[in-house]
Formats: sequence, structure tokens, C-alpha cells
Amino acid sequence: MEATAKLRKLPISARKMGRLVALIRGKGVVTSLAILQSKPQQAAVQLKKLLLSAISNWQNHNGVDLEEVPIFIKKITVDRAGMLKRIMPAPRGVAHRIRKRSSHVVIVVDSATNFAAVPREIVSSTTT
Repeated sequence: MEATAKLRKLPISARKMGRLVALIRGKGVVTSLAILQSKPQQAAVQLKKLLLSAISNWQNHNGVDLEEVPIFIKKITVDRAGMLKRIMPAPRGVAHRIRKRSSHVVIVVDSATNFAAVPREIVSSTTT
């Protein structure tokens, strides 16, 4: 059974979040946490918190420990959210618009036993 965690109105642009999301998409939870731990960006800290929340949601729904059943990131999406629009003075009396972008992130995790097309990384890590 899958579990979902959502992070809405994160004040980091979807483009910056997309770079980190591409690194962990489809990987095992333990591997993803290790990747996010090693990244210095603030977006990695927020993604790590969201992933831990999704893991906790999965454990609460299933009543099974993480050590017994390997889980992986089934789906992760980053969407654009609203923008804060600001004005910055520029030379010669011109005003430039500053767009402070934000994003929505959704993570869906699932156990490797429930999904037919399990990534090879998870299959190899569970057999050894």
C-alpha cells in the first residue's frame, strides 16, 4: 500500500527542486536519504523532511517496520506554485520586476513487494 506526503508553497523555485528530485526519483528510501544528506542545498533539507514524513505515513498505514519490507519512491512530482512579485529600482529611473517563485512537491512511496516494475537497485539490495 502506498503512502503520500505533500509539501505546498515551498519558497524554492520548481527548477531548483527539480534538480534534486531527479537524483532520488525511483530509488530506494535508504539510498535517497543518503543522497539528500550529502547535498548542501536548502532544498535537500526540505526534501529530506518530506521523505521522512512519507516514510512515517507508510509505516502508520501498514504497521510494518522499515527494516522488514524495503520501500522506494514510486512517484515524485514538483509543480510550480504562486509567485511573489516585487519591484527593484534600476538605473535611470526604471523599475525591474523580481519574481520570487515557489513550488509544490508530492512524494508517493510504496513497498517493493506491491509494485511489479521494481527498480533493479532495490531488488539487488534486498537479495544481498
